[in-house]
Amino acid sequence: MSSSINNPMDRAGVILSGVVISAVGALFYNLLPLFLGTAQDFRELSDQAVGILSSAFYVGFTLTTSTAFFWIRRFSWRKISLFAIPAAAAAMVLAGFAGSYGLMLTGIFLAGCAFSTLYGIGTTVLGDSSQPARWYGAKIASEAGLGAVMLLILPGVVIGRWGFEGMLVAMAAALLVLTPLMIRLPAAGTKGADLDGHFQVEELESGLRGALWLALAAVMVFLFSTTMIWAFVERIANDAGFDPVATGNVLSLTLVFAVLGSLLAMWMGERFGAGKPFAAACLSLMISLILLGNVTSLFDYGLAASVFTFSFGLGIPYVITIVAELDMDGRFVVLTVPAIGIGVMAAPAFGGFLTGAHGYQSILWVGGMAVILAVTASIAALRLGMPIVHRMRAGIIE
Repeated sequence: MSSSINNPMDRAGVILSGVVISAVGALFYNLLPLFLGTAQDFRELSDQAVGILSSAFYVGFTLTTSTAFFWIRRFSWRKISLFAIPAAAAAMVLAGFAGSYGLMLTGIFLAGCAFSTLYGIGTTVLGDSSQPARWYGAKIASEAGLGAVMLLILPGVVIGRWGFEGMLVAMAAALLVLTPLMIRLPAAGTKGADLDGHFQVEELESGLRGALWLALAAVMVFLFSTTMIWAFVERIANDAGFDPVATGNVLSLTLVFAVLGSLLAMWMGERFGAGKPFAAACLSLMISLILLGNVTSLFDYGLAASVFTFSFGLGIPYVITIVAELDMDGRFVVLTVPAIGIGVMAAPAFGGFLTGAHGYQSILWVGGMAVILAVTASIAALRLGMPIVHRMRAGIIE
């Protein structure tokens, strides 16, 4: 990987563009619960219809970036973004003003496609930098921060006055207002361009394929575990008999710790590598699961949930960084987006099955085992792939 002195992807404007386009790309995803709840209230949709809307978004989001392996290094990121940004805004407006459920479904599916395109480009831009862990930390924090600001503004200021349509217009407007901050978005990255001329893509795939797929599996399993637990963490408090309002206040506070975890990753960067911080995040997450399994008071619950969200915020930047470090030709890091999507899609349904059959303790056990599997896969990926990466960086390709 190029040093920060020679790597054009380390320029401040490029980093800002990568962080902003990532935050914008995650906007609809982070506001999806509010969108679905507001759609149900204003359009009188059934629970089943709302569930299908959610699935339509996730399908569009995951399918689009699943194909990015083939186009992310072939086409101009600027041109793709110039198409995807207005497409995302138009899809939201379409979903907001749709006169039929089918048209609304089409709008949210197209929104999933457009937003995932932006998110995938942002992930790839920052992965091409010399310090991906640092900027992935900034990326996760900015996504949470933008989502939190919109969640504060939309219900009282917008939805109460202009309803469902106003919410979607406001989201589209926020997207367009933030677009000028992406002015330094590069047309292409640097990875793959400095490989030896005789080095073929087939050789890269045969040498690093196993390590990269292990790393991507670690991303998917880690997100599966954390999403499954987060989806039911409020139910754990309810099962313990805590006041719902107090529980909601505690959970709102815990999101601050998720941002702090990502900011810690931003501060540490690559000084300890990617594997050790990710392992530390997984260990911390395991401790939080033990605490969640033994809550006796609201304080105990708040402490456990805060440790959990902090670990989650710290772990995501580093597990993605592991893929970025192994991704020498730059086409694999974008696959972390569908890996995240698959993990997030599968988690709530599987968690619901577990809790229905075996109670809430079961998701803590299964979640813990998944975390162990994720850290094991990431360590194996680094041990298998990094020696090859070091040889490639040194120009000693055999």
